[in-house]
Amino acid sequence: MMPLLLILIALSFAFPQEVLLLTPKKAVEIALKKSREIERIRKEILSLEDVYRAERWERFSPKIDLFVDKEGLNLFGQILLLDFGNRLARIRSAKISTDIKKELLKEFERQVKIRVVRLFMDIALAEKLAEVRREEMAVAYVRFDRERERLEEGLSDRVRVAKWESTYRRFRAGLMSAQRRYNETLYELKRLLGIEVEKPVEVSLDELLSFEVPENVTIDTDYLLKRISGNYLLRVKKLEIAYFESRAKEQRRIFYPELYGYLEVKNRYESMDRFRTEGNVVLRIPLFDGRASFYRERSFLDLKRAVEVERRDIEQKLKRDVLSAPYVWEELYAKYQDAIAFDNWAQENLDLSRSNYELELAFDLGYAMSTKTEAERRVMEAKFNIILFLMRLYDLIGEDPMKVLEGKIPLFTEKVEEI
Repeated sequence: MMPLLLILIALSFAFPQEVLLLTPKKAVEIALKKSREIERIRKEILSLEDVYRAERWERFSPKIDLFVDKEGLNLFGQILLLDFGNRLARIRSAKISTDIKKELLKEFERQVKIRVVRLFMDIALAEKLAEVRREEMAVAYVRFDRERERLEEGLSDRVRVAKWESTYRRFRAGLMSAQRRYNETLYELKRLLGIEVEKPVEVSLDELLSFEVPENVTIDTDYLLKRISGNYLLRVKKLEIAYFESRAKEQRRIFYPELYGYLEVKNRYESMDRFRTEGNVVLRIPLFDGRASFYRERSFLDLKRAVEVERRDIEQKLKRDVLSAPYVWEELYAKYQDAIAFDNWAQENLDLSRSNYELELAFDLGYAMSTKTEAERRVMEAKFNIILFLMRLYDLIGEDPMKVLEGKIPLFTEKVEEI
């Protein structure tokens, strides 16, 4: 047993696991293929499509029954030749149910794309934060170690030593927290993509970091308002209105005639070699059912009116979001400019600290390096917030949010400076 184990260990070193390189676009492709939630919705769509096919076949497909009693056999067949009412409505209702589920699938796919990109962003920010905390911890440890030496030489006191130890421990705890966040997010990304969590992967952030933030522009609200009808909720509510209207038509049975064709083949036990065949055409006109169909129809019409109210409210909320978008953009862009300015200052400060390094201002250099890394993290975070904002705007009008990373962003119009 032991030699076999040693052989397996040796083979694992001889043939290392292939590292999977993940980019946001590639990860999205994997997620759309392997997402369990998307697969579940697709199965539900197949089920609804089968219901729709069943309703279509049931309308004009013949039905044959065999009756057996003590006197003999009776083969009875019927077929609907013509109807003037609810049968078509039932078919339409089944079709609309399928369409609603398809809209849900499209929206869920868009949300998966945004979620995958967000996980990449969280990984990048956690990695950068860990770099910041590592540099801060290194500087704090050197100061802590120096104060201990000074204490032994009688040049410091225990309060200063305890202060720097506390600072070092705080930065170290921050580093552990950032590393935990990085690994947890990476595991969550693997789980979402259907990849074994122990499989080694490499995450490429070039598609996110290379994104260029547009300048001197603002959100084109006219463009968004013209395309707001593509919003998932509005489309679903429109389909729900049609669905309840169709269900109401299903209940309209009084005075809605149906024309049937019947064929009956009879055989008695005492004369098994003889068959008697009868055919007939019957016009069925429902006259009264105690007003049950009336109340059922009114119930679905009430639901339709409720959805109409809900749809109008959703439309107003979406318009509010669209008209607020330029202000959100200005805020995010201002934060991005602030991060850029802070990064420029951090770079100048780092250059100055490096030029003064021979003057033994090593601690200042360490702080300048960690400040510069923190500035880079702020720029990254501000850029990521802009990307997410634009992706959500695309989702708001029912379009592919990945267009943002492809550079296809017709959401802007030239900014007119106020005098």
